Amino acid sequence: MIKVDFKGNFCFRRRDDIQTGYVKSVLFKLVLSLICCVFLINKDTLAQKASLKDRIQNYMEARQIKKDSLISAGKPFLSVFAGPGYTPEAGLLIGGGLLYTFTTDPKQPDLQRSSIPLLGMISSRGNIGLSSTINTFWLGDRLRVKLITKVSNVNDDYFGIGYETNSSLSRGKETTAYNRVYFQFQPRVDFRILPHLYLGLSYLYSSFNVKETNPIMNEDPNYLAFGPKIKESGLVYSLTYDSRDVVVNAYKGFYAAISYYNSSKHLGGNQDFDVMDMDLRYYKTINRPGNTLAFRWYGRRAYGEVPYSAMTLIGDTSILRGYLNGQYRDKAGVAMVGEWRYMFLDKTGNKSKHGISTWLGAGTVANDLGELEHWLPNLGLGYRLELQPRMNLRVDFGLGKKSSGLYFNFSEAF
Repeated sequence: MIKVDFKGNFCFRRRDDIQTGYVKSVLFKLVLSLICCVFLINKDTLAQKASLKDRIQNYMEARQIKKDSLISAGKPFLSVFAGPGYTPEAGLLIGGGLLYTFTTDPKQPDLQRSSIPLLGMISSRGNIGLSSTINTFWLGDRLRVKLITKVSNVNDDYFGIGYETNSSLSRGKETTAYNRVYFQFQPRVDFRILPHLYLGLSYLYSSFNVKETNPIMNEDPNYLAFGPKIKESGLVYSLTYDSRDVVVNAYKGFYAAISYYNSSKHLGGNQDFDVMDMDLRYYKTINRPGNTLAFRWYGRRAYGEVPYSAMTLIGDTSILRGYLNGQYRDKAGVAMVGEWRYMFLDKTGNKSKHGISTWLGAGTVANDLGELEHWLPNLGLGYRLELQPRMNLRVDFGLGKKSSGLYFNFSEAF
C-alpha cells in the first residue's frame, strides 16, 4: 500500500503494518477509556472524601453552636476525651476522661461554672487509676464545696527519705520497684467571710497499702517503723485569699492559702502527725485575654512521727512536672515555677480553642526548711485545647534532672 505522509513524501506499508496499526489504534482507545474511567472514579472518590470532610466539619460546627447555646443558657454540658501518655512512674499509658460542667444558679451569668471531671488511666507498667477533683460554687460564690477522690493500684518506686539517699540510687526492678494500693477521700467546704477571703474546713481520709516491697524498703528505718499499712484520718483547717477570675484557669488575680492538717488516731487512722503548708499564686494578663503569665510558690513542712507515705514529695502533675513522683521525699519541701500560657487567635481575631504553654521551675526537699539546698531544675512545654469555656484539656511534657514525663489532665497545673 502506498500512502503520502504529511510532508508529501511517498512511503510503502505492508499488510502486517496495517494490522499492527489497527491493533495499536484499538489499544490506544482502550487505554484512553481506562484513563477516563479512572479519572471519573477518582473524581467520585474525591467528591465522597470532600463530602465526608464537609459532613464532619458541619457536625463539629453544629455541636459547637449547641454547646455555646447550652452553656450561655446556664445548662450543663459533657465533654469526653482519650489519648496516650507517659509519666516517669507509670510508663506508657492510655488515659481518658469526662468533664461535666454546670451552674448552680443560671440567673447569675458571672458565677463560675462548677465542674465534675473523671480521669482514668491504665499503663504498660500495670498501673490502674481513677481520680476526680470536683469544684462547685454556691450562693453567689459565698460557699465553695470541693471533693477529691483517688484510687489506684500501681507499681511504684521507693528510694528512701532525704535528698542524698534519693539522688544516689538507680531506679530498677531489683532496687526501687514496689507495689501499692492507694485510696483518698477528701471533702472540703469554704465559707466566704470577707470579699475574696475564705475560711475552710476539710476532712481527709487515705489508706496506703504496700503489697510488695523492695530491698530498700526492707532496710529503711521509716518503713520498718510504720509498716506496710498506713491510714490517715484528720481535719484540715485553711484560710484562703482568692481573687482569681476563674479557679480552674485563671487569667488574672492572686491566690494565697495557708493550711494546717492534723492526722489523728482518734478519727479512725493509725497515725499521729501534723502538716503546715503555704501556697502562693499570681496571674497576670498580657495585652489580651488568653495571654497569661502565672507564678507559683509552694512550701510544705510535716511535723512529728511522719510515715514515708505522708512525706513532702517533689514531682507530680502540678508541681515540677517531669520528675518521678516520690523519688525526692522528706519532711520539708519547696517548689517554685513560672509559666507562660498563650491561646492562639483565629482568623477573625478572636481567641481560638488551641494554645501552648511553657514553664521554668525548681524545687528541693530536706529534713527542715532551714536545710534546703540541692535545687532540682524543671522546664517543659504544653498544648492546650479548650473543651469548654475556660476549661482546657492539658497535655504537658516536662523535663527534670535525668527524668521526663507526658501528662494529660483537665484544668491548668495551678
